[in-house]
Amino acid sequence: MYEYSSKFLNDIQKVTKIFQDITKNNIVFTSMTGAVVDCNTLLFDSNVSLDYLKKLGFKSYSLFPLSINSSLSGFFILDTSHIETDFIKLCGKYIEISLKQTIDDSSNQIIILNPIESSKISSLAKSLNGILSIAGNSNMLGIIPPQSFTINGGNSGDFSPSDIEKNIIMALKYINANLEKSLTLENVSQKIYLSPSYLSRIFKNYFNDNFINYINLQKIALAQEKLVFTNTPINKLAHSVGFSQTSYFTKIFKQKVGMTPSKYRKYNSAIKKIYTIPRSLDWRSNKSVYEISKEFFDKNEISFKARDLNGYPYIYSINDLSDIRNKAGWVYTVDCSQPIIPASEINVLDRSVIQWIYTEKII
Repeated sequence: MYEYSSKFLNDIQKVTKIFQDITKNNIVFTSMTGAVVDCNTLLFDSNVSLDYLKKLGFKSYSLFPLSINSSLSGFFILDTSHIETDFIKLCGKYIEISLKQTIDDSSNQIIILNPIESSKISSLAKSLNGILSIAGNSNMLGIIPPQSFTINGGNSGDFSPSDIEKNIIMALKYINANLEKSLTLENVSQKIYLSPSYLSRIFKNYFNDNFINYINLQKIALAQEKLVFTNTPINKLAHSVGFSQTSYFTKIFKQKVGMTPSKYRKYNSAIKKIYTIPRSLDWRSNKSVYEISKEFFDKNEISFKARDLNGYPYIYSINDLSDIRNKAGWVYTVDCSQPIIPASEINVLDRSVIQWIYTEKII
C-alpha cells in the first residue's frame, strides 16, 4: 500500500517543506508505523516525544490526522505558538492542498481531519494507548524521548553506535516477526525505512555475515521445528517459511543442515522439544554459546540446570526435561549444525542462531 512505502515518506517530506515555505511555521509528521518526518530529516523511532517537539521550538501544537483511503495514516503536528486560533484550521487546508499536489495519484483519497488541540492530546493518547494495548501494540503512541537518526544516510561514520544499534534492533524485530514471509533486503529495508545498501552494510559490519545468509539461517531453524512437530508436506512447509520454490528451500536446507528436509524429518522424529535463540545485539560481545543461552533462559523465565562435565559447564535439564542416561538428553546446534565441542568454548560473535534440542536418542 502507498502509505506504508518509502515513497510515501519522501512525499510527506516534500509536503512539510512546501508548508513551511508558505506559512513560515514548523510542522512534523509521524506515521502509524513509527516514522517521523520534518522538512530536513527522515527519522525512525516508535514515538515522538515532548522533548523532541520542544527542541524544535514547539511551545504549543495541534495534531492534524491524515486519512488516506479511509485509513488513518498518521498525524501532522503543527507548531501553533505563533499562529492565531482562526488560522489553525486554514493550515489544515494548506496541508491537504500540498498533499494533493505532491501525491500524483488520483486513486488515493486524501483527507486532513479537524485539528486536535494540545490540551486534548493527553486524553487522546491515553485512549489510543489503551486500544493499542488490547491489540498487543502498546508502544506505538507512548511518549518517550527519541534518539533521532537519519534514514537515508550514507557511510557508517555518519551514525553514532546507538543510532546503528537502533536500526539493527528494528531490523531484527521485523525479521523475527515476519519469518514466515518472503524476506528480501529490499522489502525489509522498505518496511523499516532504511536504504538497502545501508542495511546490508550494517549487517555485514555488526554480524560478520550477509543479510541473506542471516535470513536463511533463521528460516531453516524455523523449518526444523515445523519438520519435527508437524506433518506438513515439504512443498507446503517451504512456502510456510517464506520460500517460493521448494527446490531452493531444499538446497538451502541441505547446505545449512547437511541433509535434505525429508531426511531430517525421518531421522529426528524422536525430538520432543526445541528452544530457538535468534541473534540479538548482545552477541557482539565476547560471549559463549553457553552464556548467551543462560541469559536467554533467565530472561524468558525458563528454568535450567547445569553441572560441570570434564571442566566445562553442561546443561542437562531445561524446564524439567532432563537427561536420561542412554535414553534421552539435550544437545545444541549453532547455525543449524551440531558442534562437537562444549557450548562454553564457542564464541557467538559471527553466529546467527542457537537451538537447544531434547531428543529421546542423542543426535
